[in-house]
Amino acid sequence: MFKLSTLPQKYLDVIETIFNEFDGALVIDENGIIRIITDYYCRESGLSKDKVLGCRVDEVFPHTRMLEVLRTGKPIIADIWELNGKTQVVSRVPITTEGRIIGAAGFNIFRYLDDARGFARRISNMFSELKYYKEEVKRLSSAKYSLASIVGRSDAILEAKEQVRMIACTTIPVLITGETGTGKELFAHAIHQESNRREYPLIRVNCASIPDNLLESELFGYEEGAFTGARKAGKPGKFELADKGTLFLDEISELSWMSQAGLLRVLQEKELERVGGTKTISVDVRIISATNGSLRDMVSQGKFRKDLFFRLDVFPINIPPLRERMEDLEPLTEFFINQYNQENGGRIEGISKEALARLHQYHWPGNVRELHTVIERACIDTGAGKITLNNLLRFANQRTGANNRSRYQGFDLAKAREEAEKQTILRAIKACGGNKTQAAQLLGLSRSTLYYKMEQYHLDISPAGYSK
Repeated sequence: MFKLSTLPQKYLDVIETIFNEFDGALVIDENGIIRIITDYYCRESGLSKDKVLGCRVDEVFPHTRMLEVLRTGKPIIADIWELNGKTQVVSRVPITTEGRIIGAAGFNIFRYLDDARGFARRISNMFSELKYYKEEVKRLSSAKYSLASIVGRSDAILEAKEQVRMIACTTIPVLITGETGTGKELFAHAIHQESNRREYPLIRVNCASIPDNLLESELFGYEEGAFTGARKAGKPGKFELADKGTLFLDEISELSWMSQAGLLRVLQEKELERVGGTKTISVDVRIISATNGSLRDMVSQGKFRKDLFFRLDVFPINIPPLRERMEDLEPLTEFFINQYNQENGGRIEGISKEALARLHQYHWPGNVRELHTVIERACIDTGAGKITLNNLLRFANQRTGANNRSRYQGFDLAKAREEAEKQTILRAIKACGGNKTQAAQLLGLSRSTLYYKMEQYHLDISPAGYSK
């Protein structure tokens, strides 16, 4: 029977030449005796080949798993092995003939762990390319809102919701108009959700947020090498991602004249060519567009193509501003309070009549979006119980005539939350005479969380700091 232990040296030399291509490699015979060891392993271990050959492998490398492979006949693939403080990634496999194990071979897959990490990154990048389109569609395609998400009891909102039901199951383009913050995107989502295309993607594009020189490639995609920095395999545009679904073009009035021409061509022909490509791609997409201005006025001013306008404005839906439907203010306020409680574990029980009356006195230039911001800030300031007029006005804009103690005057929710939390923390510490433990209890926080927030907001945590 053939055995490695009896194999002539000239054959072992040939095998060693082959294994040298692996850098690190080790071969033992059926008795666990080292028959081959490459120069790399000798160099890394500091051992002499003459002293290693002919020794049992566990005498030279006490923590080896080669004997385990020899005993079980099962390979050990991509295992971590420490050699003189350096991490190696090795595989060990049995050597068999005629169904019998006659030895085992161990060899480096990667010389160093960093090589393995680099390989893993390359594999990950390859799979990322394959997964990119699926993840892109998944990220962009979910319709977050339905008709039930649109809160209001005014005739204008009820009429707009009825129009959604009427138009949803058609493929007719819809143009949604309304001031900033009225909720145009909610209606776009609802149309898609009520339509026969609900199982397919809803792809959203904010035409104002994409630079004009990139808009064409975003909408129609591009081929490899179309321009400097282009993805190697090319990239599908939003039209392709929305195939059989809905494409929502928000702030459509911001499209350049050139982009308008490209959009018109796709709407007319129902096909497109990627930037840098020659292949025609058919698309089946329902278009919903939105604007806070008047496209008709832009057409008369020569700023928007008349032919594209008539393609988009097949079925118009107008969302009136909040100041024209104040009967929606109370249900919206209740909705935002409940939303805050659910998302933040809040204990807000409602809003006082006095505070609600003040809301009715305001003209709401920022519409529903501004109301959401105001209610969320008031919830943070209130902490628990009912929102009072003081909670409501603490961060109110000076235009309302309220005492404005906050420096922040914008509509950034993150900044608003930060300012509200800072003021609430300072009030709690002041109410407790500077006692942080009592202030934490008052705020419903742990002491460590309170200190973390004070450091986060750069508040003075010295005993005298509560008055600042």
